[in-house]
Amino acid sequence: MLVLGIQALAGDSLIVITPHWEGIKREYERAFSDWHQQRFGTPVTIDWRDVGGTGDLLRYVDSRYAANRNGGDLDVAWGGGIDPYFELQKKKHLARYDPPAALLDRIPAEVGGVPMIDPTHEWFGTAISTFGICANKRVIERMKLPPVQRWSDLCDPKLFGWVGAGDLRKTGSIHMSFELILQAYGWERGWQIITRMCANTRNFPPFSPTTVKEATVGNVAYAMAIDFYALMQVGREGPENMAYIQPPEVTVLNPDSVGIFRGAPHREIAERFINFLLSDEGQSLWMIPRGQPGGAREFNIERMSIVPALYPKLRGVTVVSVNPFELPIAFRYDPAKGGARWQIINDLFGACIIDVHQELVAAWRALIERGQCNDPAAVAELSRLPLSEEEVMKLSAKWKDPLMRARKSIEWQVWARDKFRRLAAATSK
Repeated sequence: MLVLGIQALAGDSLIVITPHWEGIKREYERAFSDWHQQRFGTPVTIDWRDVGGTGDLLRYVDSRYAANRNGGDLDVAWGGGIDPYFELQKKKHLARYDPPAALLDRIPAEVGGVPMIDPTHEWFGTAISTFGICANKRVIERMKLPPVQRWSDLCDPKLFGWVGAGDLRKTGSIHMSFELILQAYGWERGWQIITRMCANTRNFPPFSPTTVKEATVGNVAYAMAIDFYALMQVGREGPENMAYIQPPEVTVLNPDSVGIFRGAPHREIAERFINFLLSDEGQSLWMIPRGQPGGAREFNIERMSIVPALYPKLRGVTVVSVNPFELPIAFRYDPAKGGARWQIINDLFGACIIDVHQELVAAWRALIERGQCNDPAAVAELSRLPLSEEEVMKLSAKWKDPLMRARKSIEWQVWARDKFRRLAAATSK
């Protein structure tokens, strides 16, 4: 447990579980405490429950409600995108809250099919994220690697060992990137891209910042990335050395959300925290540079606000150069589908890609050596799954049973390992 900021003895407390990095936590605790002191006469200490990535967060929350059906142990979930909040809603872990209309009226109801605010007011977007590719220009030039603009470009066999990804079972941003590929390209084509891209992947670290750092230090040339982690590296290393690539065919605005837990012990403070996050003070803190009035004091944040009106207002002040609400949206993301199959996609991917990565790489290497890496039949076999999209959606409704999940995951892992070994042996003859 990490406790930051003003001591609890001097004021109120709030318990927040989040995958956000320390800089965001430190800056927002300080700013919220000051805001609360000015309006209500007391500072606030936030008890941050830092349990890892989004997958770990969901498991931790489940364990707390398993121990106490009424909750009572956590106040707020903050961060991790949008799909985890569908999962929290489905399990009835969240409580309704109606912020002042003046705050909500400034936020679009949805963009490109993605809701920015839950219609039932159980969660609210607080910042905007996009998902793309972090590129190390120095490595690309030195190793004479091909340029990349689209996700499908990462399938190029010339990038064998030069792609960075992450473990989607641990990090929500990596999960979202893979889900976007599946929805934008369709199930079969999406898995063909994902499988070959992962065959080129060096490893699958459990935290998305690690994936981006792998690109920064040159262990990989291209890495899957949420925008703000990539842009932090671009700002640190310089645009001549690093770049963030937004694949044009898969542009989606994903709201980094917040919600109050059912049974929250500090309900009133939790409501005020949401009001602060949606206020001008809370939204400007994302975008105003460190050291500027209204901006961060210790850490650069530089993320995108969920309030469109702030972009022209802060033009010339913020270092956020893109207004995400003006980006062309190439397809409509289906959040209901993404949320419903969140866990089963994690398990299917883990069993058929990550847990058998050594065998996948061996099969892909054999295809490359035989000149079959672009052969439609070979690619189809490499990316073939043990069940269809329809079967996944049907099975997702039953995916709460831990024994079934464990049994199926083992079945899929054995199936995928045998498939890759047969493919490698066949192409080595």
